[in-house]
Amino acid sequence: MKVLIIENEIYLAQSIANKLSDSRLECVIAHSLKEVQKDNYDVILASFGTINEGYTELSKAYPQAIIILMIAYINDDTVIKPLRNGVTDYIVKPFIVDELIRKITHYKTYREVNEEIKFYRSYFSFIERELGTPEPFLYNPPFVIKTNTQRAADIYAMRYAREKHIHFQFYSLKEDTWKSIFRVPPKKNEIYYITNLEELKKSDRKDFLEMALKHNVIVSIVSSEKVAFPQVIDISRQSNSVELSGEILSVKEYEKIIITKYESRYPDIELAKKLGMSRKSLWEKRKKYGIIRKNKTNP
Repeated sequence: MKVLIIENEIYLAQSIANKLSDSRLECVIAHSLKEVQKDNYDVILASFGTINEGYTELSKAYPQAIIILMIAYINDDTVIKPLRNGVTDYIVKPFIVDELIRKITHYKTYREVNEEIKFYRSYFSFIERELGTPEPFLYNPPFVIKTNTQRAADIYAMRYAREKHIHFQFYSLKEDTWKSIFRVPPKKNEIYYITNLEELKKSDRKDFLEMALKHNVIVSIVSSEKVAFPQVIDISRQSNSVELSGEILSVKEYEKIIITKYESRYPDIELAKKLGMSRKSLWEKRKKYGIIRKNKTNP
């Protein structure tokens, strides 16, 4: 990390730089705002006595940097106003450098986590649009997600978790220890997400679903079979990802998936042409497969 130190007391600036360098931080010293060389700084450590209200200029010039003010005392001018105008934090002189490093590490980690969260939110939004999950959610747990791909079930479950502000404990029924899943109840704001119901024998599946009725769980099954459970959400038609899983799709299955996936992207005339059929045939197939026409969106 590259640290800019703005301090007019030469000895103090050098002392801070030496100690930060011991922690493998690259330091650049400027004794006033005018001496600051434009660069990509990760951290800006600025003395309030040196820059006064120059923190506003710094926050605009380096919006991505962690800006920490070194102050002699706490009041509105040294703390409240700077924090409202882009400063990340402050530290009162004299301070222990270890405390300064702790602050830098904290904000670095905080920003990295935020960036990671943004990335995953963007990713989930992308795949949710691809799946086209139905709205609103029909059930509260316990319920079963019936689908033709595990990916589609996972997307639906994760969207439910995000919108309901809950967390999952993940379990797979591929393991032989499924009977022990319900021994410890989930924590507050936590739900069990249990996959691979199709892996259980019919007798075990019946026993499992009877247990699931008494708990806060979401269960997924990749199957076309009927599921004996009070609350089943069937998203097979919304599972528009063509996941072959090593199998060859029938012409009927292929047409159904392609129409569902691309009908919101292309007008009927163009979609029918791509499928090698007439517009009338497309209407008939949509009716035959029970596909509800969606509004066209951008690809």
